[in-house]
Amino acid sequence: MTDFFYIYLQEFLFFGLVNRIYILLFTLLSLMIGTQFASAQIVGAEGEYVDTTFNDNIDRTAEDFVIASLVIADPGTVLYSVLGHACIRLQSPTFDMDYCFSYESENVSRKVLAFLAGKLMMGLFAVPTEKYCAQYEKEGRGVYEYTLNLPIEVKRELWRVLDNHLTKGICLPYDYLHRGCAITAKKFVEEALGETKIIYDRSLYNNPRSAKNICKKQMENALWTRFFCYSIASGKDAEGALYGEKQLIAPMDLAQAWQQATVNGKPLLSKEPNVLVEGKPQAANGWFTPMVLALFLLILSIANLFWNRPYFDWLMLMVQTLVGCGLIYLYCFSDLCCTDWNWLIIIFNPLPAILWRWRKYWALPYAGVLILWSIAMAIITIWGHIIVSWSHIVLGIVFALIVFKQSNFLQRKHK
Repeated sequence: MTDFFYIYLQEFLFFGLVNRIYILLFTLLSLMIGTQFASAQIVGAEGEYVDTTFNDNIDRTAEDFVIASLVIADPGTVLYSVLGHACIRLQSPTFDMDYCFSYESENVSRKVLAFLAGKLMMGLFAVPTEKYCAQYEKEGRGVYEYTLNLPIEVKRELWRVLDNHLTKGICLPYDYLHRGCAITAKKFVEEALGETKIIYDRSLYNNPRSAKNICKKQMENALWTRFFCYSIASGKDAEGALYGEKQLIAPMDLAQAWQQATVNGKPLLSKEPNVLVEGKPQAANGWFTPMVLALFLLILSIANLFWNRPYFDWLMLMVQTLVGCGLIYLYCFSDLCCTDWNWLIIIFNPLPAILWRWRKYWALPYAGVLILWSIAMAIITIWGHIIVSWSHIVLGIVFALIVFKQSNFLQRKHK
């Protein structure tokens, strides 16, 4: 402040008389406008005026001056909502303000190609709680609120932190594993706490899980979505073990961990949630699941060893090529998170189509590789580490039989 007045005085003395008069008039005008803003009023939700002037009539140290909550929404039916959603709700009854600060991505359904390329962006939004709940009520998804038991100074700091992130807009690439809704909600609270740490229950550190293991639990009612996630998610981030609080990528896992966590020796979260929106029962999985499809293709591939219908082979070759091109694109060119080396490329790749003319030389060795791949993945899955699903393992056997059918060994048998 001293430097400002020093520079101001230098400029005032440097200019001539007329310019000095202009500077004085500008200063007086600025002070008048500042005074008006200092006593400004805002319109409340019901239309009444709420005085925001910092005066002695408002107790900003009262515990209910800011009410903070963790809000959890039930899982949806589409890919980007299948794990549910988490956000921070902040209320200030004094000023009749009530917002949900929700970290979200651009609309995936309208930008599927951008999502697969890793170009989808994320950012923080402030949505009035009534409007936020209305969209989930329309989808039939429940919304539950858990009160954050934080000191008032931390809750006020949390509001400041969220406001600062809000001004950044949609500026970060989509990355659910490192910047998902649950992860960012946790980071916002940690930033507001400063040097104070959240103490989690020890059980969180005794059972490391991979992101795919977490998805297996959270997607029990969305088997096709889980199959798709297992198909494209790969590499260390998706399959490596996550320890401690790094496992809290699913909203409900975050709520359960915070219910057992403490801050300064006090429980962080209320034990029982407040129901904001009653959810409708989720539809159970139908009979047509990925495993049913895989077993059906297995039966056809075995039968085709005797029927020798080329149409089935060509259809499966086309599927193998198209899926393989997609997986290679994700691995080589996409910036989407969790798309490192994918073991499914051994099954799904365009090489069989490219080298089809010379299949009698490579068909039998490649069939053996696919059988060994299926056995190895089955052992790893039984061990408890998920790389692919059982449906993928069955598909490995399907393509092994299709390739084996093209080998010289089987061709001689047919002759």
